[in-house]
Amino acid sequence: MTVEIPHCPNCGSKEVSRNGRTRHGKQNFKCRECGRQFVLNPAWKPITEEQKELMSRMLLERISQAGIARVLQVSEDTVQRYVK
Repeated sequence: MTVEIPHCPNCGSKEVSRNGRTRHGKQNFKCRECGRQFVLNPAWKPITEEQKELMSRMLLERISQAGIARVLQVSEDTVQRYVK
């Protein structure tokens, strides 16, 4: 059995330590160099520039935020944060 040593997504250092678990049960890691905490395979994914552009066009067409969230498959909170 080989154990993959994760590297920090912020600074790229391999000096990481296990740092408990998230509330969803995933292993949490902490970088010893920069102090950043991270998980290996996060469940969230960032919004792409294409999605932001499409969201802007849909808002100009006066489509509801709930409708935009359904079409882009993001949460309504994400759409609201983008509007602000």
